Amino acid sequence: MTAHEQFGDDLALYALGTLEGDERVALERHLQECAGCRKELARLRGDAALLAMAAGASRPPARSRERLMAAVAREPRREAQPVVPIRRARATPWWGWMGWAAAAACLVFAVVLVHQNRVLQRRLFRVEARITGQDKQLQEAKELLSSLTAPDAEKYVLTAGNKPPQPQGRAIYVASSGTLVFIASHMPALPPQKAYELWLIPDTGTPIPAGVFKPDGQGSAAVVKPPLPVGITAKTFAITVEPEAGSDAPTSHPVMVGSAG
Repeated sequence: MTAHEQFGDDLALYALGTLEGDERVALERHLQECAGCRKELARLRGDAALLAMAAGASRPPARSRERLMAAVAREPRREAQPVVPIRRARATPWWGWMGWAAAAACLVFAVVLVHQNRVLQRRLFRVEARITGQDKQLQEAKELLSSLTAPDAEKYVLTAGNKPPQPQGRAIYVASSGTLVFIASHMPALPPQKAYELWLIPDTGTPIPAGVFKPDGQGSAAVVKPPLPVGITAKTFAITVEPEAGSDAPTSHPVMVGSAG
């Protein structure tokens, strides 16, 4: 299996912001060295088709996990018994020690079995936790896909300037559930202690904070399912430069503004 095949299934989840744990760390390390995967990640982030790819991710077969758990359950669990020294009044012939040697060997073997059983149980717990985490990530990605492909999902394109590479953002927003996914590319680097903040501009009322983000070395970033009120119709989306912790209201002029379509 090539490195591209190994990390291919994780790129879509990473682009959606749902990849976590060791898989996320490994993928980010791989992205620093692999231009091909960075290009693929940028393509996934720049196109809503990445959501459809997330829906096709494979689920670990339930039968494999059941077989593993059944195999561990069948392992004998033997507790080691303490060796009680026996005092003898007279010397024992050398062949008499053979029985004690065999008993000691059995005792050592039992201790080894108990140790191996505990190691196997710990490994099983780690595998269980990893499978559970992957199942959760897959379920979240599928739920996100279902929401963002709903009939009432609105798409917005945010742009700024005409000089290439042109900063661009894409937002998919579902007002009925308050679900938002925003993906940005070619974003300029920020001054120290500053961050970009996304704003939902409603038809009426003040701008609503929709997530703080910083782009990576390639100018890419994503905001996935920020906490938003349900049922707010969005007139447009905008981006400002704010302190790293974000602001309750915009403190600078927008650097990017979006339109529906």
